[in-house]
Amino acid sequence: MPTNIHPDLKIYEIIQRFPQTRSVFAANGLGTLVSDDAMRVLAPFLTLGTALKSRFINIDTFIEMLEEAINKEPVIDAPGLSSMEAQKDLSFLGLMPCGLKMPFSRAFSQFLNALQTQKGFAIQSAVEGNVNQELSYYAYVDTIESKEELPDIIVSADFNVFLGHRFYNNFVAPGHFTGYGDLTAGPNFSDAQISDPKNEYTILCVNPLVVIANLDKLETREPPRTWEDVLAPEWEKSLIIRGGDGFYCHAVLLPTFKAHGKKGLEALAANVLEGLHPAQMVSRIDSNGPGALYVMPAFFADRIRHQDRIKVIWPDDGALASPVILQVKPEKKEELKPVLDYLVGSRLAEILAGAGFPVPHADVTAEVQSKPLKWLGWDFLRENDLPALNVDIDKIFTPLAP
Repeated sequence: MPTNIHPDLKIYEIIQRFPQTRSVFAANGLGTLVSDDAMRVLAPFLTLGTALKSRFINIDTFIEMLEEAINKEPVIDAPGLSSMEAQKDLSFLGLMPCGLKMPFSRAFSQFLNALQTQKGFAIQSAVEGNVNQELSYYAYVDTIESKEELPDIIVSADFNVFLGHRFYNNFVAPGHFTGYGDLTAGPNFSDAQISDPKNEYTILCVNPLVVIANLDKLETREPPRTWEDVLAPEWEKSLIIRGGDGFYCHAVLLPTFKAHGKKGLEALAANVLEGLHPAQMVSRIDSNGPGALYVMPAFFADRIRHQDRIKVIWPDDGALASPVILQVKPEKKEELKPVLDYLVGSRLAEILAGAGFPVPHADVTAEVQSKPLKWLGWDFLRENDLPALNVDIDKIFTPLAP
C-alpha cells in the first residue's frame, strides 16, 4: 500500500494517519515523541526528518520500518455509503474533504468501537470522500422532501446544497436540522467570523486553500501575496486549480465572484492553465511539469516531496476557508449526545488541526490555528442561493477556462 511518508511530514500527522506506527517510534527509543503530551505540544511541529537526524537514525531505514508496520497492520476505516437510499437509515453520514477523509474515518471508527465496547452504544454510520459524492449525492439531496429520508447527523464539506435555499427553507428554517454546541473560537475563526451566529450550522473545521508557487516556473515574476494578485495578467495560463471535466472548485470561484464580480471570474479563467485534483497537482509539481501557481488545500502541500522547489503562500488576506459543516436533527440530540460531543470536542479537534484543518477551538494549538482565514460571510451565504449562484458562475467561468 503506498503511504507517501517522507522526512518533511510532521510526526503528529504520521501518527494520526497511521496510528499503528506508534510502536515503531517506541521500539527505536522515540516513545516520548509520540506520547499523549508530546502529541499535543511537540509533535504537531516536529518533522520526521528533524527528529531522526537529531538522534542519528537512518531516515530511509526508519521509513521502511514505518511502511512495514502500516502494511502489516492496516487500520479499518469507517464504512462508505452503500447507496443513496441507504443514507436514510444512518445515524451519521460524513462527506469529508479528500485530505481529511482518512484521519477522520480512522479516528471516528476507533471512537465508535470504544463506545460500543465500553458502553454498548452502537450506531449506523458511513464516511465518504466529498469528491466521490459531490455531483451525485448532492443532486440526490435536492430531490428529498422529508427529513426521514436523511441521516440524523450530517457532516458535509464545501459550499454545497445544504447551504442552498431549498434545503434551508425545507429543513433548516422549520427547525428540522440545526447546529450543536457552543464553541469558543480562537482568533483566526473569530476574526473571520466563521462561526454561524444563528447556530443553524456548526463549522467543525475549515479546509484552507492556499497558493503553492513552483519556484522553477516563476521566471522573473514575484509570487503573489493576496488573492487579488492571483488575478493579475502576468499569471496568464500559469495557474492550476481543482477541477476537471468541466467542473471547477466553487470554494475558489465563489470568493472571486463575491470580491470582483464577473470581471474577476474572467480574469481568473484567463489565468487558469488546467484543472486537476490536488493529488495530481502534487505529482505535477514533483515532476516539475507546467504551471507556476497552484491553488490547493494546505494539507496537500506537505505531500510534495520537492519542498525545495516550492513556496507555500498563505495569502495576507487569509487562506480561502472551505467549511466542514455539522447538522443534526434536534430530536436526536439527546440520544446521540456521546457522538455529538465527540464530534465537537477538543479530542477530535486536535486531530483535525493536526491534519492541517483549522478548528473553532481556542484551546487547540497547532500551526494552522495561528494563520488568517478568508470566509464568504453568513450574510452572503444566506442572501444567495448557492446552487443557483454556482450555476450562474459556471456559465461565466467554464466557457473561458481550459
